[in-house]
Amino acid sequence: MIRWIVLVCSLFLSLNAENFRVYTEYNPPFNYKSADGKVEGSSVWLLHELFRQTGQTIVDGHINVVPWSRGYHEVLDHAHTVLFSAARTQEREALFAWVGPIGKLRIGVIAKKDRHINFQALRGKKLGKIGTVHESGAEQLLLKEGFILEDFDRFSNIDSQLRKLREDRLDAVAFSVDAMFDTLQSAGYALETYEIVSLLRENDLYFAFHKDTDPVLIETLNQTLKTLRP
Repeated sequence: MIRWIVLVCSLFLSLNAENFRVYTEYNPPFNYKSADGKVEGSSVWLLHELFRQTGQTIVDGHINVVPWSRGYHEVLDHAHTVLFSAARTQEREALFAWVGPIGKLRIGVIAKKDRHINFQALRGKKLGKIGTVHESGAEQLLLKEGFILEDFDRFSNIDSQLRKLREDRLDAVAFSVDAMFDTLQSAGYALETYEIVSLLRENDLYFAFHKDTDPVLIETLNQTLKTLRP
């Protein structure tokens, strides 16, 4: 314990406060915009607390809720940025500096029960497609399963994809399972009429910082996080 306290203190002494531009998407219960426009969720609370304890700040005090693809590329291309909640995958490992884990994500494919969808039969289907969010982790996993982009109906908004699923304009939708069921419930849809037809992966979620973020800061944030999570 004493060694850990000395480590943290030494890290803090070497830190300079930074001002980060922050991006997130709609992915409850981790991060989402409430009905009154506030950005909320378990990951939002953790980020605020981490920054408070380490002296970091958010540009204009504002978290940008944007389509996943936009936030992803902003943090890839620009210093002093962070994206959350991001699945830490092998493909992304070298692209970001990681702080976490901050939660666990289940990525899967859901469909209406009465459609009796066979997941494998969706591959290469000419009529009806899988709704996805552009450049999301779900798309990456489906491509690994042998699907091609032509199998997807790609859009930036999960609400729109789930609406199409309800109206039978899509066979299935691939995204965070918990976020999809939360969205369906919030929209008043009967959850018992939907099912998971494939669970693609379970991933730990992280804060993904621009890859050139000071490694001392990343280490300090990770050590601080351990005191905030059980």
